[in-house]
Amino acid sequence: MAEGAPTGEIIRVRVTPDRLLGIGLLGESCEEGGLWCSGFAHAELDDAGRPSFRTVPCPRKNRLTRGQQCPLCIHLDRFRPIHRAHQGAELTEAARAYIELPHWLYVATFPDGTSKVGTAHERSKITRVDQQAVARASYVALADDGLIVRHLEDHLTRTLRLTQVKRVASKVKAWSHPEDPRKIDDLHASAAEAARQSLEKLGEPGFRVTHEDWSPAESMLGAYEHLERPSDRPLYPHASWDGPELFRVSSGTGPFLTGTLVQDPGAGVHLLNMASLKNRASTAAEDDGSTNIQTSLF
Repeated sequence: MAEGAPTGEIIRVRVTPDRLLGIGLLGESCEEGGLWCSGFAHAELDDAGRPSFRTVPCPRKNRLTRGQQCPLCIHLDRFRPIHRAHQGAELTEAARAYIELPHWLYVATFPDGTSKVGTAHERSKITRVDQQAVARASYVALADDGLIVRHLEDHLTRTLRLTQVKRVASKVKAWSHPEDPRKIDDLHASAAEAARQSLEKLGEPGFRVTHEDWSPAESMLGAYEHLERPSDRPLYPHASWDGPELFRVSSGTGPFLTGTLVQDPGAGVHLLNMASLKNRASTAAEDDGSTNIQTSLF
Protein backbone atom coordinates (compact mmCIF):
# COMPACT_ATOMS: atom_id res chain seq x y z
CA MET A 1 0.00 0.00 0.00
CA ALA A 2 1.36 3.42 -0.93
CA GLU A 3 2.33 5.76 1.89
CA GLY A 4 0.09 8.82 2.14
CA ALA A 5 -2.46 7.32 -0.26
CA PRO A 6 -5.99 8.76 -0.40
CA THR A 7 -8.61 6.67 1.39
CA GLY A 8 -10.39 5.81 -1.87
CA GLU A 9 -13.73 6.55 -0.24
CA ILE A 10 -16.31 8.45 -2.26
CA ILE A 11 -17.57 11.68 -0.72
CA ARG A 12 -20.63 13.04 -2.51
CA VAL A 13 -21.02 16.81 -2.54
CA ARG A 14 -24.36 18.29 -3.55
CA VAL A 15 -23.63 21.11 -6.00
CA THR A 16 -26.51 23.55 -6.46
CA PRO A 17 -26.77 26.86 -8.32
CA ASP A 18 -25.03 29.73 -6.48
CA ARG A 19 -22.80 27.36 -4.49
CA LEU A 20 -19.18 28.44 -4.02
CA LEU A 21 -16.73 25.82 -5.23
CA GLY A 22 -12.96 25.95 -5.23
CA ILE A 23 -10.67 23.03 -6.09
CA GLY A 24 -6.96 22.70 -6.82
CA LEU A 25 -5.07 19.53 -7.70
CA LEU A 26 -2.28 18.42 -5.43
CA GLY A 27 1.02 18.42 -7.33
CA GLU A 28 3.11 15.36 -8.11
CA SER A 29 5.64 16.49 -5.51
CA CYS A 30 3.02 16.22 -2.75
CA GLU A 31 2.79 12.87 -0.96
CA GLU A 32 -0.95 12.57 -1.68
CA GLY A 33 -0.71 14.06 -5.18
CA GLY A 34 -0.83 12.30 -8.52
CA LEU A 35 -3.13 9.70 -10.06
CA TRP A 36 -4.71 6.95 -7.96
CA CYS A 37 -6.76 3.83 -8.69
CA SER A 38 -10.52 4.38 -8.37
CA GLY A 39 -11.28 0.83 -7.18
CA PHE A 40 -13.76 -1.61 -8.68
CA ALA A 41 -17.49 -2.26 -9.02
CA HIS A 42 -18.90 -5.10 -6.93
CA ALA A 43 -22.18 -6.67 -8.05
CA GLU A 44 -24.67 -8.20 -5.64
CA LEU A 45 -28.29 -9.34 -5.41
CA ASP A 46 -30.62 -8.15 -2.64
CA ASP A 47 -33.12 -10.40 -0.84
CA ALA A 48 -35.63 -9.91 -3.66
CA GLY A 49 -33.08 -10.90 -6.31
CA ARG A 50 -32.61 -7.36 -7.61
CA PRO A 51 -29.09 -6.57 -8.86
CA SER A 52 -27.05 -3.58 -7.77
CA PHE A 53 -23.48 -2.32 -7.99
CA ARG A 54 -21.34 -0.51 -5.44
CA THR A 55 -17.83 0.90 -5.71
CA VAL A 56 -15.14 -0.70 -3.55
CA PRO A 57 -11.89 1.25 -2.91
CA CYS A 58 -8.71 -0.20 -4.37
CA PRO A 59 -7.51 -2.85 -1.86
CA ARG A 60 -3.88 -1.82 -2.36
CA LYS A 61 -4.45 1.92 -2.86
CA ASN A 62 -2.31 1.77 -5.98
CA ARG A 63 -0.87 4.75 -7.83
CA LEU A 64 -1.42 4.98 -11.58
CA THR A 65 0.51 6.50 -14.47
CA ARG A 66 -2.59 6.54 -16.67
CA GLY A 67 -6.17 5.27 -16.80
CA GLN A 68 -8.57 4.87 -13.88
CA GLN A 69 -7.98 1.37 -12.52
CA CYS A 70 -4.97 -0.74 -11.63
CA PRO A 71 -4.70 -4.29 -13.08
CA LEU A 72 -6.02 -5.81 -9.84
CA CYS A 73 -9.18 -3.70 -9.83
CA ILE A 74 -9.75 -4.30 -13.55
CA HIS A 75 -9.67 -8.02 -12.73
CA LEU A 76 -12.04 -7.62 -9.77
CA ASP A 77 -14.49 -5.27 -11.53
CA ARG A 78 -17.90 -6.84 -12.13
CA PHE A 79 -19.37 -4.12 -14.34
CA ARG A 80 -16.71 -3.90 -17.07
CA PRO A 81 -17.58 -7.31 -18.62
CA ILE A 82 -21.17 -6.18 -19.19
CA HIS A 83 -20.02 -4.10 -22.15
CA ARG A 84 -18.75 -7.30 -23.79
CA ALA A 85 -21.57 -9.61 -22.68
CA HIS A 86 -22.94 -9.87 -26.23
CA GLN A 87 -19.50 -11.07 -27.29
CA GLY A 88 -19.43 -13.88 -24.73
CA ALA A 89 -17.80 -12.19 -21.70
CA GLU A 90 -18.27 -14.10 -18.45
CA LEU A 91 -20.69 -12.48 -15.98
CA THR A 92 -21.48 -13.00 -12.30
CA GLU A 93 -25.00 -13.97 -11.28
CA ALA A 94 -25.78 -10.38 -10.25
CA ALA A 95 -24.38 -8.95 -13.49
CA ARG A 96 -26.47 -11.44 -15.50
CA ALA A 97 -29.59 -10.39 -13.59
CA TYR A 98 -28.77 -6.76 -14.39
CA ILE A 99 -28.33 -7.34 -18.10
CA GLU A 100 -31.48 -9.47 -18.39
CA LEU A 101 -33.66 -6.43 -17.65
CA PRO A 102 -34.94 -4.06 -20.40
CA HIS A 103 -32.52 -1.54 -21.90
CA TRP A 104 -32.99 1.62 -23.97
CA LEU A 105 -31.12 2.55 -27.13
CA TYR A 106 -30.63 6.27 -27.70
CA VAL A 107 -29.09 8.61 -30.27
CA ALA A 108 -27.43 11.74 -28.90
CA THR A 109 -26.15 14.82 -30.72
CA PHE A 110 -23.53 17.11 -29.22
CA PRO A 111 -23.16 20.90 -29.59
CA ASP A 112 -20.65 20.45 -32.44
CA GLY A 113 -23.26 18.55 -34.47
CA THR A 114 -21.72 15.07 -34.11
CA SER A 115 -23.92 12.19 -32.99
CA LYS A 116 -23.40 8.93 -31.11
CA VAL A 117 -25.43 5.88 -30.19
CA GLY A 118 -25.63 4.62 -26.63
CA THR A 119 -27.51 2.34 -24.24
CA ALA A 120 -29.18 2.86 -20.88
CA HIS A 121 -30.55 0.39 -18.34
CA GLU A 122 -34.27 0.85 -17.66
CA ARG A 123 -33.43 2.21 -14.17
CA SER A 124 -30.99 4.78 -15.55
CA LYS A 125 -32.90 5.82 -18.67
CA ILE A 126 -32.70 9.54 -17.87
CA THR A 127 -29.55 9.79 -15.76
CA ARG A 128 -27.42 7.92 -18.29
CA VAL A 129 -28.14 10.54 -20.94
CA ASP A 130 -27.81 13.35 -18.38
CA GLN A 131 -24.23 12.18 -17.79
CA GLN A 132 -23.26 12.57 -21.47
CA ALA A 133 -23.45 16.40 -21.78
CA VAL A 134 -25.45 16.09 -25.01
CA ALA A 135 -27.23 18.89 -26.83
CA ARG A 136 -30.14 16.73 -28.02
CA ALA A 137 -31.07 13.07 -27.49
CA SER A 138 -33.84 10.67 -28.49
CA TYR A 139 -34.70 7.13 -27.43
CA VAL A 140 -35.01 5.10 -30.61
CA ALA A 141 -35.63 1.57 -29.25
CA LEU A 142 -36.53 -0.40 -26.13
CA ALA A 143 -34.90 -3.85 -26.04
CA ASP A 144 -35.94 -6.81 -23.91
CA ASP A 145 -32.47 -7.07 -22.39
CA GLY A 146 -28.91 -5.74 -22.42
CA LEU A 147 -27.64 -8.34 -24.89
CA ILE A 148 -30.14 -7.36 -27.55
CA VAL A 149 -29.59 -3.63 -27.04
CA ARG A 150 -25.84 -4.00 -27.54
CA HIS A 151 -26.40 -5.90 -30.80
CA LEU A 152 -28.64 -3.02 -31.92
CA GLU A 153 -25.98 -0.52 -30.88
CA ASP A 154 -23.34 -2.34 -32.95
CA HIS A 155 -25.78 -2.53 -35.87
CA LEU A 156 -26.19 1.26 -35.96
CA THR A 157 -22.43 1.71 -35.71
CA ARG A 158 -21.93 -0.57 -38.72
CA THR A 159 -24.75 0.75 -40.89
CA LEU A 160 -24.81 4.45 -40.01
CA ARG A 161 -21.25 4.85 -38.69
CA LEU A 162 -22.58 6.25 -35.42
CA THR A 163 -19.77 6.23 -32.89
CA GLN A 164 -20.31 4.78 -29.42
CA VAL A 165 -17.76 7.04 -27.72
CA LYS A 166 -17.36 10.81 -27.41
CA ARG A 167 -14.23 11.83 -25.52
CA VAL A 168 -14.50 14.44 -22.77
CA ALA A 169 -11.91 16.68 -24.47
CA SER A 170 -14.07 16.68 -27.60
CA LYS A 171 -17.13 17.54 -25.51
CA VAL A 172 -15.28 20.52 -23.99
CA LYS A 173 -14.52 21.83 -27.47
CA ALA A 174 -18.11 21.23 -28.59
CA TRP A 175 -19.58 23.15 -25.66
CA SER A 176 -17.18 26.07 -26.04
CA HIS A 177 -17.68 26.24 -29.85
CA PRO A 178 -21.27 25.09 -30.47
CA GLU A 179 -23.08 25.01 -33.80
CA ASP A 180 -26.18 27.10 -34.47
CA PRO A 181 -29.05 25.55 -32.42
CA ARG A 182 -31.24 25.16 -35.53
CA LYS A 183 -28.48 23.18 -37.23
CA ILE A 184 -28.14 20.98 -34.14
CA ASP A 185 -31.90 20.33 -34.27
CA ASP A 186 -31.74 19.32 -37.94
CA LEU A 187 -28.68 17.12 -37.55
CA HIS A 188 -30.16 15.34 -34.55
CA ALA A 189 -33.55 14.79 -36.17
CA SER A 190 -31.81 13.32 -39.22
CA ALA A 191 -29.61 10.97 -37.14
CA ALA A 192 -32.49 9.75 -34.95
CA GLU A 193 -34.78 9.13 -37.91
CA ALA A 194 -32.05 7.27 -39.82
CA ALA A 195 -31.52 5.07 -36.75
CA ARG A 196 -35.22 4.23 -36.46
CA GLN A 197 -35.47 3.37 -40.15
CA SER A 198 -32.42 1.15 -39.94
CA LEU A 199 -33.82 -0.68 -36.91
CA GLU A 200 -37.23 -1.15 -38.53
CA LYS A 201 -35.57 -2.86 -41.50
CA LEU A 202 -34.02 -5.46 -39.21
CA GLY A 203 -37.32 -7.21 -38.67
CA GLU A 204 -35.97 -9.10 -35.65
CA PRO A 205 -37.77 -9.88 -32.34
CA GLY A 206 -36.71 -8.67 -28.91
CA PHE A 207 -37.17 -4.91 -29.28
CA ARG A 208 -39.50 -2.19 -30.47
CA VAL A 209 -38.73 1.13 -32.13
CA THR A 210 -39.64 4.13 -29.98
CA HIS A 211 -40.20 7.84 -30.55
CA GLU A 212 -39.33 9.68 -27.36
CA ASP A 213 -37.13 12.71 -26.80
CA TRP A 214 -34.87 13.42 -23.83
CA SER A 215 -34.86 16.86 -22.21
CA PRO A 216 -32.46 18.31 -19.61
CA ALA A 217 -33.53 18.55 -15.99
CA GLU A 218 -34.50 21.95 -14.62
CA SER A 219 -31.21 22.25 -12.73
CA MET A 220 -29.36 21.90 -16.05
CA LEU A 221 -31.27 24.55 -18.00
CA GLY A 222 -28.78 27.31 -17.17
CA ALA A 223 -26.06 25.45 -19.05
CA TYR A 224 -28.30 24.88 -22.06
CA GLU A 225 -29.05 28.58 -22.37
CA HIS A 226 -25.44 28.92 -23.58
CA LEU A 227 -26.26 26.61 -26.51
CA GLU A 228 -29.37 28.51 -27.49
CA ARG A 229 -27.54 31.88 -27.50
CA PRO A 230 -23.87 30.99 -28.05
CA SER A 231 -22.83 34.40 -29.37
CA ASP A 232 -24.43 36.23 -26.42
CA ARG A 233 -23.41 33.72 -23.76
CA PRO A 234 -20.14 31.96 -24.67
CA LEU A 235 -18.52 29.43 -22.35
CA TYR A 236 -14.80 29.67 -21.63
CA PRO A 237 -13.05 26.36 -20.78
CA HIS A 238 -11.25 26.46 -17.45
CA ALA A 239 -7.66 25.63 -18.41
CA SER A 240 -6.28 23.96 -15.28
CA TRP A 241 -6.75 23.15 -11.61
CA ASP A 242 -3.33 24.36 -10.50
CA GLY A 243 -4.74 26.41 -7.66
CA PRO A 244 -7.95 26.51 -5.60
CA GLU A 245 -9.70 29.31 -7.49
CA LEU A 246 -13.18 29.99 -6.16
CA PHE A 247 -16.14 29.75 -8.56
CA ARG A 248 -19.80 30.55 -8.08
CA VAL A 249 -21.62 27.65 -9.73
CA SER A 250 -24.55 28.53 -12.00
CA SER A 251 -25.50 25.20 -13.62
CA GLY A 252 -24.06 22.04 -15.12
CA THR A 253 -24.43 19.10 -17.49
CA GLY A 254 -22.70 15.73 -17.60
CA PRO A 255 -19.14 16.11 -16.28
CA PHE A 256 -19.26 19.91 -16.58
CA LEU A 257 -20.21 22.77 -14.29
CA THR A 258 -20.69 26.36 -15.38
CA GLY A 259 -19.74 29.23 -13.13
CA THR A 260 -18.12 32.63 -12.70
CA LEU A 261 -14.78 33.28 -11.03
CA VAL A 262 -15.45 34.95 -7.66
CA GLN A 263 -12.25 37.00 -7.88
CA ASP A 264 -13.18 38.24 -11.39
CA PRO A 265 -16.92 37.81 -12.12
CA GLY A 266 -16.61 39.98 -15.22
CA ALA A 267 -14.36 37.42 -16.92
CA GLY A 268 -17.36 35.55 -18.33
CA VAL A 269 -18.87 32.15 -17.61
CA HIS A 270 -16.39 29.29 -17.32
CA LEU A 271 -16.89 25.67 -18.32
CA LEU A 272 -15.44 23.56 -15.50
CA ASN A 273 -14.39 20.07 -16.59
CA MET A 274 -14.88 18.03 -13.43
CA ALA A 275 -13.82 14.85 -15.25
CA SER A 276 -10.24 16.12 -15.20
CA LEU A 277 -10.29 15.71 -11.40
CA LYS A 278 -11.14 12.00 -11.47
CA ASN A 279 -8.72 9.77 -9.57
CA ARG A 280 -6.76 12.77 -8.27
CA ALA A 281 -6.40 14.11 -4.73
CA SER A 282 -7.06 17.83 -4.42
CA THR A 283 -7.41 20.80 -2.12
CA ALA A 284 -10.83 22.28 -1.49
CA ALA A 285 -11.23 26.02 -0.92
CA GLU A 286 -13.68 27.16 1.72
CA ASP A 287 -15.95 30.19 1.33
CA ASP A 288 -13.45 32.36 3.19
CA GLY A 289 -10.68 31.41 0.75
CA SER A 290 -8.82 29.10 3.14
CA THR A 291 -7.91 25.61 1.90
CA ASN A 292 -8.12 22.12 3.31
CA ILE A 293 -6.49 19.00 1.89
CA GLN A 294 -9.04 16.52 0.57
CA THR A 295 -7.32 13.15 0.87
CA SER A 296 -10.19 11.12 -0.60
CA LEU A 297 -10.48 11.04 -4.38
CA PHE A 298 -12.76 13.64 -5.95
